[in-house]
Formats: sequence, structure tokens, C-alpha cells
Amino acid sequence: MNTIIDCRNVSFTYQNSATPSLIDINWQINAGDFILCTGPTGCGKSTLLKAFNGLIPHEISGTLQGSIRVNGVDSLQSSVADLSRTVSLMFQNPDDQIFSTSIADEVGFALENMGMDPAEIRRRVAETLQWVGLAGREQGSVHALSGGERQRLALAAVLAIRPKVLALDEPISQMDPRGAMELLQVLQKLNTELGITIIVVEHRLHEVMPMCKQVMVMEEGRIAWQGSQQEAFCQPDVFLRQGLRIPQTVHICHRLGLTAESSTVEAAFAKISQAYPGCSVQPWPIAQQCVADPAEPVIEVSDLEFQYDQHKGNVLDGINLTVRRGQFVVLMGNNGAGKSTLLHHICGLQKTQKGQVKLLGQTVKALDRRVGMVMQNPDLMLFNSTVAQEISFGLQHGLGRGKNLGNWRPLLERIGLGGMEDRFPLALSQGQRVRVAIASLLACQPEIMLLDEPTTGQDLGHIDDIIELLQEFAQTGGTVILCTHDTEVAARYAERVVVMTGGRIVADASPREVFSQDEMLSTAGLRPPTSLQLSRRLYGGCALGVEEVVRHVQQTGLASHAG
Repeated sequence: MNTIIDCRNVSFTYQNSATPSLIDINWQINAGDFILCTGPTGCGKSTLLKAFNGLIPHEISGTLQGSIRVNGVDSLQSSVADLSRTVSLMFQNPDDQIFSTSIADEVGFALENMGMDPAEIRRRVAETLQWVGLAGREQGSVHALSGGERQRLALAAVLAIRPKVLALDEPISQMDPRGAMELLQVLQKLNTELGITIIVVEHRLHEVMPMCKQVMVMEEGRIAWQGSQQEAFCQPDVFLRQGLRIPQTVHICHRLGLTAESSTVEAAFAKISQAYPGCSVQPWPIAQQCVADPAEPVIEVSDLEFQYDQHKGNVLDGINLTVRRGQFVVLMGNNGAGKSTLLHHICGLQKTQKGQVKLLGQTVKALDRRVGMVMQNPDLMLFNSTVAQEISFGLQHGLGRGKNLGNWRPLLERIGLGGMEDRFPLALSQGQRVRVAIASLLACQPEIMLLDEPTTGQDLGHIDDIIELLQEFAQTGGTVILCTHDTEVAARYAERVVVMTGGRIVADASPREVFSQDEMLSTAGLRPPTSLQLSRRLYGGCALGVEEVVRHVQQTGLASHAG
């Protein structure tokens, strides 16, 4: 096969950095490959993508060693404009590349610069928007799009020129599961039917891995492992050691001493039921937890309605929600359901049009220092020169309610940012920037924490670190509302799951109850965790995680284990 990208002994160190971000990378990518590139947060994945289309070193300062040949051309001897016609790059944060006001203008911009006929531009814009699920919205405003919809638009903008290579940095990080699956299917179609080489950097590898042909794992700037999809399924320890998530079906088989040949529920069912024929025994009913005396209401939302455009429908359509002190609530739903808008009303960023929002019995009229809000785009919150200054800023300006100014240092270690005190926040990876924003608010110990997609760009180990801190915060009287599309995270950690779609709340219950409602989940663009799907198929269960399935199979099927 033809090699379309050839990296030879590539190392790169950003300007003013003492540590290289890429170290001795040797990697040949064949035309027509579909590759998943993964690894822990900050390991150099995004840096490598930027080197493929010439942003490094032509636009981003630093020292590049070795050589990168793109479609036979030395990247150092070509311009970013020329390289981008071969390798189109979708950034980790879509807001970093979207600059037009209308959807059509954004998608057609590169085509206009290429001198394409206006009629052909309109045809290609419409076709590309159809591919990414934004058909018919050419005249829509980019500012009215949700985070996941902006990711679709960013993909459309780079796809419009029909490049030979699509390099995508966390393309599904802000998408609901249904939207993520639809987009991945589009990429698969582009790969198989048009022959476009696809390189996807992603932490949600449990969703991408079933689609890809090759997998590459990075660690601290180096290639730690690479192989085929099938080899990846057979060597799950490679990923688990790095704190990366593999498909739950593959993980369950691995824990039971079996080798998964596929990530599908049916394949896992066949493997497990053959090896453990007794596992179909129905589990004992799960005991209901005693309901404690209700704590005081901290957040009270009553009949809340809101619209951005009076000529369109309500973004929030009669929301009623009560959250009590000490609760850990996960807010879910499809892109555009109104989740972020609801959080903005609770913290006072958005002015109420109809209905009421109360915090601790008082009507919200403006921003309230008792509420810490981590926004979907952390860059909107980071403005200091170092991580240390960012974390301590609120304390120094009286937002910490008299807390010791030194208390934030252990917090930095626990959230995986130890040793980065003097780093420039905006030079960190996306996942690291999110954690800086979280730490800066937790240091101030507000009464309420609202977090909009905080798992974006995080490997599993850092998700665990974030959730553990938030759980401790709730156990000491804080209240948490965490917005996420990640059903595995919600199933594993949530005390209560609230699901929105079309501006309404359509479910509000425990994770086990919510993820058992297939019809509601489908309407909201969600899917139950695959552990639940597999347990349902194996023994009629409703498991919320890998451990629950493994424990049941081992206990009921051990006597008949066939090896």
C-alpha cells in the first residue's frame, strides 16, 4: 500500500518548554487506513496531528527534529496552505477554528478561497452538511449551535475540500452517543467509499475502536504500542495500564479469562454463555437503599421557559427541578436538549424570561459566588499566566470564604496537575485545561458546583480523580450537577440521573431505573451502557458496570466453567 504520511525520528519541543512533547516518532500511515490514536491526557497526540498538516513548525514555534513526508512532500518544504489540502485537521476545540457567522459561510470558506464555482460551492456545502447531520441548516447561526453541533460543523468545514487525509482531534467528545455513532459511521463511509485516510485522536476509544482498522497508543511523547483492531481486542492490558477505556464487552471477557474477537454484545454473549453455561441464573433482586431524611433544597427551578429566538421554539420548556444539599446529580440528553442553558440559568449567567430559579431560597438575579460553574469550553475561564495564579485567583480575591491560601496545592496533586504550577494554562492539553478550571473553583469551596462536560478530553484515571473530588465535595455538604453524554460515567458514579430532550425533563431517577428505559433513552439520543445490555442478554440483569457482570457470571457459572 502507498504510504501517505511517513514520520522518521520525529521529536518536537514547544518554545519555552524544557520537555519535548514528541520523542523519536517513527510511524508510517498507509493511504486508506482508519486509525485510532489514543493515550493518556497530555501524551502528545494533538501535537502529532498538528505536525501532519504543517502547523508545527510553520505556525507553532518550537524545535522540530526528524522528517515528516506528507504524500511524498517534506512538510518543512511546503506551506500549511498546501499541506492542508492533503491533511485537513479538525481541532480539539471547534471554537478554535469556527469564525464565520452562518453555517454555510463556515463550510464554504475554504472552497471560495480555492476559486470554486459558486454553484458547485452551494452543492458541496449542502452535500457535506447532509453527511454530518446538519442538512437544511445552511442559513443558521453558528452561535445557536450546541457544543456537539459545533463539532459537526467543524468536521464539515474541513471535509468540504475532500482531503486525502482527515485528522480529527477528539471529534465526538461533546456529542451524545447517538450523534457520536452517526458521525463515526460517516467517517467509516468516507474511508471505505471515498478512500479517505482517517486518523482519530480520541479518549472515547470504547466507541471508536470497533470502527477502526489500526490502533496506536502514545505515552509521554512516544509510541507505546501499535497494532490492528483485533490485536487491540486481544491485548486489553495495554490500554488498561494507561488508564484508557476499552469496550466494556471486551473488558468483561478479559476479566473472565476469555479473549474477545469483537466488541459486540452478541459476540460477548456467545463467548461467555459457552464458557459459563450456568450464568443465565436470574440474580437476586437488588435491595432498595433506605431513603434518608431529605436535606434542604439548594436549587429550585419552577416552570422555567426560555428561548434564544422568539421565532423558534423554547430551548427550555417548563423545567421543574429540585436538587437538595449533598446530592450528586448527572444531567444528560441529546445535543441541543437545553442542558447548558439550564446550567447557565442556575448560576445566573442567563437572565430568566419566564418561571423562577432559586438558590437556597433566594431568587437568582445575577451571578452568585456560592455557585462554581465549569463551562464546556474551559478557555473562557482561564486568564492568568500560570496554573498557580489561576488556582489561587479566587482565594486571593475573597471568593474562598476565608480559606487558607495554601490549601490548593494538595488539590493540584490529586487532580493530576502536580508539577505544573508554573505552566501557562492555555498551553496545556484540553483535558488538563478542564482540570485547571475545576481545581480553581473547588479551591474556593462554593456551595454548588455545576460542570458542563468535564470529562471531555480525560482518560479514565483522570475522570476517577475528578469524580472522587466531587464526591468528597458532596459528602461535606456541597451540591453537584454534572452534565455529560457519557453513560458509563453516569452509571458508575451518579446518585441521580436527570435526562432532558426538547427542552423538557423526560426522566429523573436512579441510574438503574433511567438506563432501563430503552424508549426514553432512544428519544434522548442515549444508549444504556453495554454492561447493562450484556447482563440483560446473559441473565436478564440490569448491571451498571463491568464488575457487576463479572461478579454475577463468576458466582453463578463457576461450577460449570468449561475453561
